[in-house]
Amino acid sequence: MLFLTAEQHREVLRRLSNLGRSRVDKVHFHPSGVEYTSIMMSFLLQNLSASEALLRMSNSFGKEWFPATVGYSIARTMFETDVTAHYITHDPTERVRQYIDFAAILNKRKMDACKQHRNSKDPQWHEAMDILWQNHWAPREQEVMAEFNAVVDRFTRVNRNGKTAVVQNWAGKTLRQMAEEVEHVEAYDIFYAELSSFAHGDVHMADRYLRIDSDGPVWTQKSKEADVGNVFRHAASFLTCYLELFGVQFGTWSVADVTECWSVDPVQ
Repeated sequence: MLFLTAEQHREVLRRLSNLGRSRVDKVHFHPSGVEYTSIMMSFLLQNLSASEALLRMSNSFGKEWFPATVGYSIARTMFETDVTAHYITHDPTERVRQYIDFAAILNKRKMDACKQHRNSKDPQWHEAMDILWQNHWAPREQEVMAEFNAVVDRFTRVNRNGKTAVVQNWAGKTLRQMAEEVEHVEAYDIFYAELSSFAHGDVHMADRYLRIDSDGPVWTQKSKEADVGNVFRHAASFLTCYLELFGVQFGTWSVADVTECWSVDPVQ
């Protein structure tokens, strides 16, 4: 069976990142408009930034001390942006507007949370929220409410209990539901489930620090080589998927250009 080592996956990620950075200033506006172009560019820059962060951490810490748990969390965001981008491309004009307009819902939620916790029984929280309210939200309250009222109907649904409620995210669907629609469900169930352990801090994250030696259990920050390889394998896979999509949408590079980045000698 052929497979790539951790270092080879790291090299693939470096090549992919270089491909994206080499032509990022040659992107033209997409026919779907400036908003779609801007969102897709922001996803590209996010994924390239995430890749560069992983590569720089590798250079700084080396394989032995590479912070794999942090690396997994970074790779997780790359999957999320890839699924979101694929979902938007299925109806770019409508869905990018929906994506952008949901900012008004998020701002209203943040403002309401600040208003609520101004009454906190904890004096430090009470003081902090009062300062935030007076200096940030109070001057914008009318603006935030106007923007919220202008879009809230688009994000209102009847829930399972028969009550009207505002959806929790911009698409009104879970990430898994979006992954199903864009044929990423296998990656969601296998890769994303694993990566989420490190974002949520469950036991799979904790056991990365546990080693068993002759004297019993020992806690260490040294990385397991398999984890280092998985971080770069996931990141390279997710960046590949996004670059292929971006290349098709904007004509910046071909699928063959992206595939060529994987042309490293495999280990038998």
